[in-house]
Amino acid sequence: MSYLAVKDLKKTRSLRERLEKERELVLTKDGQPFALIIGIPPENVEKSLAEIRRAMFSTAVMGAREKAVSNPPGQGDIDDEIMTSRRNRGIK
Repeated sequence: MSYLAVKDLKKTRSLRERLEKERELVLTKDGQPFALIIGIPPENVEKSLAEIRRAMFSTAVMGAREKAVSNPPGQGDIDDEIMTSRRNRGIK
């Protein structure tokens, strides 16, 4: 996987050529990765986006499960989270 500095996004021709060749690039700012650029066929934009979102959701769920196993929440933590959620939604 290759890295691309945010300042190099202005070089559209070379960006497109690199993306066609490498299929994915990690976008960096100040040397730190913060985004992915993935080449997709124009006819599959919606499907590709749905798959990316599904993969990111699965990764988040797995991370939460691993965290819960290594450091399980107590009943007080669960109750606090429920109350916060209810308060944010305007439910008493």
